[in-house]
Amino acid sequence: MGTTVTEKPQTRSKLARMAGIGPVSPVSILGGVLVGYAAFGILLGAASALLHHRSATLDPTQGWEKLGAGGGILIGVLLFLGYLLAGYMTGRMAWRQGVLHGIGVFVGSLVIGAIIVGVVRSLTTPKDVKSVTDALHNLGIPTTRSGWRDVDSVLPIASVVGMFLGSVLGAVAGERWYTRISRRVLVAEAGEIDVREPHSHAAVAEGNGAGDGNGARNGNGAHADDIDDLTKEELYQRAQERDIPGRSQMNKDELKEALQKQG
Repeated sequence: MGTTVTEKPQTRSKLARMAGIGPVSPVSILGGVLVGYAAFGILLGAASALLHHRSATLDPTQGWEKLGAGGGILIGVLLFLGYLLAGYMTGRMAWRQGVLHGIGVFVGSLVIGAIIVGVVRSLTTPKDVKSVTDALHNLGIPTTRSGWRDVDSVLPIASVVGMFLGSVLGAVAGERWYTRISRRVLVAEAGEIDVREPHSHAAVAEGNGAGDGNGARNGNGAHADDIDDLTKEELYQRAQERDIPGRSQMNKDELKEALQKQG
């Protein structure tokens, strides 16, 4: 079996600790929270406009207490989509600990939202508070305890589940983007960097004992009996050893042909 070079999420966490920046990126979480708020507002406005255009009986702007179970599921789906984007952005920014940063976006959204409400109510005049509550009413969002008591129980449950799943799944997907892109870079063997250096920890990701003692090739293909059985990575390593020009731009067949020409 040929050696597969793959960057692992644990490697990025170790690098973060070595750099002294810790496992959590507060800036990434804050950015995700803001994206989540904005994305949900846009999606809610778009969904309301679409439902109104189709003259649907379901209209979030008429008050969430009138939505029922179907409306609660709709809000949950919109929150899931909005926070899926927020989590993905956070995972990409943090490039480590996807689950942890996803949970951070979820908790941060609840905490920051509560803080904003408290600050607005304590620092603004009653007239300004009314302006804010009127704006929320235009989106159908209840602004009083009595209003929230009348909301169907499906809505808060679907909202929490949608926010949580969207945040975590998005952050995990954003973190894994780095694994995919690093794999593509290594497979393409970009530049002249010898990523298959025998002493490199990446080159031995699957161990040095790929050989089975019966003449099978090891990770660098040194004992391969037939060049046709070599992987592209192994072909490239041999091309590096023989200093074949233009090897970084060659595909597998071209590498094989160049090696065969040199004998």
